[in-house]
Amino acid sequence: MTTMRALVIERYGPPEDVLRLGQVPRPQPKSGEVLVRMHAAAVNSWDWDSVTGTPMGRITGPFKPPFNILGADIAGTVEALGQGVTTLKPGDSVFGDLSGGKWGGFADYVCAPASVLAPIPPGLPFIDASAIPQAGSLVLQALRKFPHLGSGHTVVFNGAGGGVGTFGIQLAKARGATVIAVDREEKRDALLALGADGFIDYRSEDFSIACERYDLIIDVVANRPPKHYRRCLKPGGRLVVIGGTIPGIIGILLASPFSRSRTLSILPYRVSAEDNLMLASMVRPVIDSTFPLEEGARALRRLGDGRAIGKVVVTMTESSKAPHR
Repeated sequence: MTTMRALVIERYGPPEDVLRLGQVPRPQPKSGEVLVRMHAAAVNSWDWDSVTGTPMGRITGPFKPPFNILGADIAGTVEALGQGVTTLKPGDSVFGDLSGGKWGGFADYVCAPASVLAPIPPGLPFIDASAIPQAGSLVLQALRKFPHLGSGHTVVFNGAGGGVGTFGIQLAKARGATVIAVDREEKRDALLALGADGFIDYRSEDFSIACERYDLIIDVVANRPPKHYRRCLKPGGRLVVIGGTIPGIIGILLASPFSRSRTLSILPYRVSAEDNLMLASMVRPVIDSTFPLEEGARALRRLGDGRAIGKVVVTMTESSKAPHR
C-alpha cells in the first residue's frame, strides 16, 4: 500500500493538540476525479472552525470534524486521471476549492473533481494560486450583488485584513470605488498601501455609527445588529454577509425581508473554477506567511489569532516556493 503524509484530525481542540502529521493511504481517483500532487494549500476560516469546533464548524460535524484531513484551497500538479476525465492530463498545474466535496488538501496528495480545478496561468507561483480560490471567489460573488459599483460609490470591508478583504480592496478600487477598510490598527499601513482610501480600527471606532454613508458593506464578521447596518447604508445600499457568528447571521436573515430601501443579505457561495481563473488575472494575493506541512498547526494558529494580513499557506514541496513555469 502506497502512503503519504497528511495532517490528520480526529477531535476538536486547539490545533497544537489535535493536528498530527501521519502516514495515511494515498487516495485513488474515482470517476470524474484527478489525483493531485500537492504543492500548496491555503488556510481558511472554515479550517479553523473545523479544527477548534466553533458553533459554525459544528454545523456539519456536531461531535467531531467532518473530515479527517482538512484543507480546501489547493494548488498542485495532476498525477493521475480517473475514468472519464478529458479536460486535464498528467503534469498539468491546477488550483481550486474542494470545500464542496471531501476536502483533504493538507496532504501530499488529494483527489479532486476535475470540474472544480482550473489551470494555473504561466508565471503564477503555486503558493499564490492556492491563496485565490475561496476568498477570491467569495468577494467576487459578493461584488456581483452590487453590479453597478464604481466611481462615486463607497464600499466598506469589515474584517478587511484577511483574504476576502485584501482581494476585495483590489477589485473595488479597479472599479473606481472609494474603499474603507475595517480591522485591527496594526493592519492599517498594509491595507492603505494595498489601495484602501480610509481605515477604521474596530477596537476604537464603530464604522456603523455613520448615517447613510456607505453604498455597499461586505462583512466577514457580521457583528452588528441589523438596525446598525441599515443606519449606515445609503438608500439603495446593500449589505452582503460572507461570514460571522450564527446569531449574527440569523439576525440578518430575520431582518432581510423588512429592509425596505436597503438590502441585507447572506451570500450563497458557489465553488467556481471559472471565477478562480478570472481572478488569477485580476488580483495579486497578499501572502502573510507560509509553513511546511509538518508545521500545519502553526499555520492554523496564525490564522486563528486574527493577526494575519492576507493569506496563510501550507506548503508541501520546495517547488511550491518557486514561480510556476
